[in-house]
Amino acid sequence: MESTGPTPSRHRPDIQGLRAIAVLAVVALHVGFGSLTGGFVGVDVFFAISGFLITQQLMRQVRTEGRVSLLGFYARRARRILPAATLVLLATVVYAALFLGFVRTREIALDALWSAAFAANFRFASLETDYFSAALPPSPLQHFWSLAVEEQFYLVWPLMILGCLWAMRRRGRSTTTEGTAKPDQRRRRRVLVIALGAVIVASLLASAVLTRTSPEAAYFSPFTRAWELGLGAIAAIAFRDDGPQDATARWRAQVLSAFGMFFIVCACLQFNDATPFPGTPALVPVLGSVFIIVAGTLWHGPTVVGRLLSVPPLQVVGNWSYSLYLWHFPVLVLAELQLGRELRWWEQVLLVALALGLSGLSYHFVEEPFRRGIIWRRPAFGRAATLGPVALYPLSITLVAVTCFGANTYATGTARDGYEPAITLAEADSSASSGPSKQPDRPASSAAPPAAEPQEPDALPALVRASVLAARKNQAIPTNLKPGLTNLSDDVESVGECNYYSTKVRKLCPRGDADAEKTIVVIGDSHARHWTPAVEEIAERSGYRAYMLAMPQCTVSLVTPDKIDSTEPMTSCDDFHDFMLSSVKKLRPDLLLISSRPISAAYHDSSGRHTDREDVRRAVYRGYQRLLAQVKPAAERTVWLRDVPALEFDPATCLSSNKTLSPCTYKPLESQQDGADLQMQAAKAARVETVDLDDMFCDSVGVCTTVVGDTITHRDGHHLTATYSQELGRTLGERLEVW
Repeated sequence: MESTGPTPSRHRPDIQGLRAIAVLAVVALHVGFGSLTGGFVGVDVFFAISGFLITQQLMRQVRTEGRVSLLGFYARRARRILPAATLVLLATVVYAALFLGFVRTREIALDALWSAAFAANFRFASLETDYFSAALPPSPLQHFWSLAVEEQFYLVWPLMILGCLWAMRRRGRSTTTEGTAKPDQRRRRRVLVIALGAVIVASLLASAVLTRTSPEAAYFSPFTRAWELGLGAIAAIAFRDDGPQDATARWRAQVLSAFGMFFIVCACLQFNDATPFPGTPALVPVLGSVFIIVAGTLWHGPTVVGRLLSVPPLQVVGNWSYSLYLWHFPVLVLAELQLGRELRWWEQVLLVALALGLSGLSYHFVEEPFRRGIIWRRPAFGRAATLGPVALYPLSITLVAVTCFGANTYATGTARDGYEPAITLAEADSSASSGPSKQPDRPASSAAPPAAEPQEPDALPALVRASVLAARKNQAIPTNLKPGLTNLSDDVESVGECNYYSTKVRKLCPRGDADAEKTIVVIGDSHARHWTPAVEEIAERSGYRAYMLAMPQCTVSLVTPDKIDSTEPMTSCDDFHDFMLSSVKKLRPDLLLISSRPISAAYHDSSGRHTDREDVRRAVYRGYQRLLAQVKPAAERTVWLRDVPALEFDPATCLSSNKTLSPCTYKPLESQQDGADLQMQAAKAARVETVDLDDMFCDSVGVCTTVVGDTITHRDGHHLTATYSQELGRTLGERLEVW
């Protein structure tokens, strides 16, 4: 006779309320609600809840039937997660194709395919480890990583239960009074607890170690997150929901739930991006969640915390929590990508309201009909109703794949309508075709090098003026841009073996003319490194050996900055400073070039982290002074390159989603310009030459273009493309008077 499946679980309003708290914490974090700096722990609360509820279902089936139906389990999971997740993936990809251009559509479509295959965590882990990818806007599907971790856990956990049951049967059976052989319930639970406990310990240890050594990988890895679901699962095994309740159960439940809520609130309020996470700190929200769950198992009556979690608004949000989690991030990120700027507070409020509305519709018309099996119980399905839900897996992947292909084709097709030539000098008027180039601001005591041989004038400055004028006249975007828009983020300078950011290497890699006696050394961060192609052009033509001593994110100011997307001190920057200074003193370059992104947010010293704006400016300025005091005596000539203008939008998204150049013009970011001014002040105070190349991006009134001729200037908001850096080689060489 066909099994009716496990008995239904008791409704737990406290768990629904806990779901609401978790999703609201995540949403608050993503909209930048100041107090909830640890809102990311909402994901960990979800993991603990999921581990408990899913294992509770499995254990009920084991008790009633003595087995686990893998087909039934994956059918329930498919009905629960796939319909809403697939809908969000499809909607996100279609929106991108309609409004974001073919570059962003291609990236989002690729993210959607990984998400549909429940492997998003591996994709985003690989992207997070790339400094230059981290400079790009986030994917609207990045939050699917947690869903992938859950499904990877549930791919293994039922099999692990089956393996334990099989091993117990092999070792022997205990016989009931009726003579029917079945495994002893207590022994079964004990074996599962031991097996799961070993997994939890191993996973927690891996999490603690990897969080220190490779935090990006630790954050997304199923191996470092398994213990969080495992603790919820072990609570379901060790504490039966239908077990006896003694006289002290109520008070134990009150205390346990109070501690649980205290842990979760503390984590939300006290944790921030400086907290090494997940690691052992994740124990706080996970144990807090488990305490509340176990309290509701020990005592079926209401506790104080249970009453708070059971209020109607939290119950509604708890019911919608899965859909709200899926919808809120794409709604926020897609709007920010389309606008090309950060959202204002009132825009965030409206978008969160929109996400709530979509969540309610998704819950009532997608989640519930599939979860309750209304669709599969229709007569038309007949005996196929058993296999129908499982078929959602290949159906979901197929739908997403077809939609991604169609969206990519549509977005690419709309962008390739007709041919538009590159901008030429003919676009400039007579007044723009001439004008003095900016020469280095040289101290009076500096001696200029001998004049170079006569040569044709550098055409690039005039082309820049023509390009800005064409953009202001709303000329069409050239068709054959270089680098290509689809490869824009990959147009990164080559550093060979001397990638000081991603490796521990501390060696020197000569460039240019390896046999030259004269030496150029460039020091700084990624804003020094993006000058590599230009410096190589200068070195090869003018007979220099060149060394690029540049570490991304490591400001040239002798202070300790934050790590990327974190408030932790970047101590590796201090080590690089030592290497950089010793190398400059050893090489004693003929020409020392300095370039760095201005630091404006925070710095660290022995007393901690400092964020006061004026305090940061003073400390950074002193760091510039200390740097120049050490490197200037070691170099025959020192020149500081003013940081190039920065923009607040992604150039690939803008250029691929518009037909004309005007929407992709910009005014340099005020904060970046202010930081660059501070660098120039420090240089002039130390009687160090400066070179300003802002006119190679902007006109005299400060309007800047992202396309010069047919070359894209920036690969993201603040890094040069390697292509444009190479084209700037002659201009930079002439400004330095070494060309």
